[in-house]
Amino acid sequence: MTETQSLKAISGRATGVLFFAGFGSLWLGTGLAAMHKFNFVTGVLVGVVLGSLVIPAVLLLKRIPETSTDGAESDDKISKTFNRVNIIQWVGVAIAVILLNMFHKGEYIVPAIATIVGLHLFPLAKLFRYPAHYVTGALLVLWSAGTVILLAKERIASIGALGTAAILLGSATFTLMTVRKAARVVLGSSAFSTAVKS
Repeated sequence: MTETQSLKAISGRATGVLFFAGFGSLWLGTGLAAMHKFNFVTGVLVGVVLGSLVIPAVLLLKRIPETSTDGAESDDKISKTFNRVNIIQWVGVAIAVILLNMFHKGEYIVPAIATIVGLHLFPLAKLFRYPAHYVTGALLVLWSAGTVILLAKERIASIGALGTAAILLGSATFTLMTVRKAARVVLGSSAFSTAVKS
């Protein structure tokens, strides 16, 4: 992998941290609300969790220099595939919500959405060459199935949302740690090579 490819991978994964942190925090708030535990204190807690992941990810993105336009065609293809996968995901979510409400099965909306989110990570894992997405996707699907099988109907939404939040926030934390480690190596060598050239 070239330095440019490494920087693009770091940038992409740091951006992924932002998405996982944002949606993970949203799920956390949803779970707390479903338990009637969302108040000022827990709201601040959710904000702290979000900030602890978003701030370092944004700071890391600011440190990454602009990469060359080499491979722009490949980047275009990746972007189009990513957009297609996400459109399918959101259409799937919309259909699931409509059908479950239509059949008065609203308690299954949380695991249905989490399952769709988990499944959409499998093609993204291949697209971005990031195996951790397979793990996150599998955990989301398994967790969702477990909540439906093991929990009473009235607890599926709250516990299901909290577990989904834990998986997404855990994935964001893991990705942030690994991407910061990779950035230290790549940006360090980049700074060294720049110094040698000058």
